[in-house]
Amino acid sequence: MLDSSINEKVWDFLISGGVFMAFIAACSFIGVAVCIHRALTLRWKAIIPPELRGDLARCGELFKEGRASKLYLELKRSSSPVGRVGCIALSPEFRTREEASVAVEATAREQMVKLENGMGVLDVVITISPLLGLLGTVSGLVSIFATLGSAGDNSDPTLIAAGIAVALNTTVGGLVVAVIMVIFHSYFTRRLERIAARLEVIAGHLLHEFYKQGGADLYSGGGGDGIAIVELPEGALKSAIDRSGRDLGRSEFLS
Repeated sequence: MLDSSINEKVWDFLISGGVFMAFIAACSFIGVAVCIHRALTLRWKAIIPPELRGDLARCGELFKEGRASKLYLELKRSSSPVGRVGCIALSPEFRTREEASVAVEATAREQMVKLENGMGVLDVVITISPLLGLLGTVSGLVSIFATLGSAGDNSDPTLIAAGIAVALNTTVGGLVVAVIMVIFHSYFTRRLERIAARLEVIAGHLLHEFYKQGGADLYSGGGGDGIAIVELPEGALKSAIDRSGRDLGRSEFLS
């Protein structure tokens, strides 16, 4: 349990900043809330649900066995980003891979925009927290020097130094909030880049395997003659899914 003297020092530090410190504290609360929400939203379990990983890894086998509709329905029921993108990739509405690819790219961009929700808030917190701190410090210094001017030669240098130290507290608070939020912003930005790459790999291989076996004709049992096939590296889909599973196991923070 924290010592009561430490709690008092922290409270005095916050109170000394006045209204500007209150704004900085509000920015910190908002930033922490956004970080928690991003951490939950960007978990690999939320991006690639465990119940879909097995079927995605062996999607080629499912298509050969005539079970494309099973995978399509599973993806359609899923509200995850990979479910939304995969559902479009296996949609029977498209007759060619080119049509499906355009729709998949648009859907993937839409999903990434949704996953980026809150990143703009972090940008704002990172930008305005130091400015609020600086504004609080300048405001405090103005008050101190105004008092110094009215006091004339009777001013106490010790009290002036103490007042300047208190005025600088808002700058310290603003910088602390900004530094912490920059760390989380960088982490989530990197995570979003990895998610975008995984979605691209998975969507590309779903399209490849689906149209390799006949595309929309798989839902009616027809053949796939005349479909243009672009060869992609063997096993890349399974590798991408396996990597996401290993990432999941490395940190309870993402579980």
